[in-house]
Amino acid sequence: MTQRLRILHLEDDPMDAELVLMALSAEGLDCEVQVVSRRDEFDKALERGGMDLILADFALPAFDGMSALAMVRAKLPDLPFVFVSGKLGEEAAIESLKNGATDYVLKSRLSRLGPAVQRALTEAKERVKQRQTEKALEVAYAEIEKRAEDYRNLFNSIRDVIVVADHNRTILHVNQPALMDNFGYKSPEVVGRSSILLYANEDDFHNTGKEVFDVEGPVDGKLIELNFRRKGGEVFIGELYAMKRLDRHGVVTGNISIFRDISQRKKAEADLRESELRRYQLQLELVYAAEIQAKLLPRSYPEIPGFDVSARCLPAKQVGGDFYDWQQVTPTMFNLTLGDVMGKGMAAAMLMATVRAALHAVTLYNAPAQAVHLAEQALNEDLENSESFVTLFHAQLDSVTRTLSFVDCGHGYVFVRRANGAVETLSPRGLPLGVQGGEIYQEGRIQFEKGDVLLLYSDGLIDANPQLELTNEIIAEQITGEESALDTVDRLIALTRQPDPQPDDITVLVVRFTGQ
Repeated sequence: MTQRLRILHLEDDPMDAELVLMALSAEGLDCEVQVVSRRDEFDKALERGGMDLILADFALPAFDGMSALAMVRAKLPDLPFVFVSGKLGEEAAIESLKNGATDYVLKSRLSRLGPAVQRALTEAKERVKQRQTEKALEVAYAEIEKRAEDYRNLFNSIRDVIVVADHNRTILHVNQPALMDNFGYKSPEVVGRSSILLYANEDDFHNTGKEVFDVEGPVDGKLIELNFRRKGGEVFIGELYAMKRLDRHGVVTGNISIFRDISQRKKAEADLRESELRRYQLQLELVYAAEIQAKLLPRSYPEIPGFDVSARCLPAKQVGGDFYDWQQVTPTMFNLTLGDVMGKGMAAAMLMATVRAALHAVTLYNAPAQAVHLAEQALNEDLENSESFVTLFHAQLDSVTRTLSFVDCGHGYVFVRRANGAVETLSPRGLPLGVQGGEIYQEGRIQFEKGDVLLLYSDGLIDANPQLELTNEIIAEQITGEESALDTVDRLIALTRQPDPQPDDITVLVVRFTGQ
């Protein structure tokens, strides 16, 4: 039987508390939730203990989540703590993670709460296992030290400082190379003196004595993190492994201290935490960027009398530079666009959004050639500064006359497969946006007959599976027999086998004339 999850929830809105419980229950979590809204209630609940998890709103009228986090970390440093808040800015989110929060979830995205809770609980269990493993390693290290046959060679080879002392903690032996490297002393300078000279704080010296060194009988060794002092007065952070010295019969004959300088490790750990925080922040930004970019693409297919339209875009990374779009100009007139920004990733995605916005501003009231001309004028400076360019196919479909007027700005990956199987390449073709050629874009025109299919795609379709050596004719053969635009799109995407990693963005747009 699964143990019930005990949760302390800091929340002043009963409705929000109920929604949180519903979200957890929807994930199959059996929860016992105690809801509090004031500091005194929260403090009493912490004193009682028994919680598996803390959920907290970020801001309450008389209390705040950061104060609650500080209280939890002071009393229960390993207890998972997840913010569940209506608003949590980027700076506040980062600050909460720096201060020890396990995760945060926006109330508008409670679908993330279940996975976040599961992850927080898993990490807590892993920390317990890690401590157990570290303890086991400490015991193993002590056993290796005690059983070493060639004691003198081992003693002088170890880079940690090993101090062998009597019951009064007077230094008897010390490994000279490590002593000089870590403390700056030569062996004769410390032998016969109290080991207190190695400690930066006199209280630390006495406390370790009470816990290990001053005990008469055998005790378990203990690993302690303390500050130590070099011969020149410099203080550094280190680890002390304190243990009793035993003879072969197990009789206590004195004390052993193992000193390790961990200042560089501490710095590396801090740098790693900072790096992980930056990586997490970047990953979070990429997730949000991908969500926004996906929402920029049309959410439904256009209803064009007599035509069936479908499209799909697969970014090579979380975000990409390909896009497709359509606009209804009149009840019978529709604009269709497919663009491919040079490159992929975040830079291409930012340009993609700029190009799409510029086109939206001019395509509704202008014919394709004039619309592209106006868009290029608006985009030239941005494209020049970014040293990039955009291939673009922009068209206007008249469903009454079955006529497609189009401008091809250096794209080229487009053809019409006629009902009889013939493949017709579209022309004219101009230069990409951002390539200064001084030309005036020319419009082309085709007319649909029943069963004709317009297929428009990006070069990522070819790059994804180069062994197929896809041409317009081969692609036309591959889609023979497909009855709908959606089936045609799915068939072409299947040809790529969706490699991982995907070399480039893949976008396909299909227009089929049904004659209905």
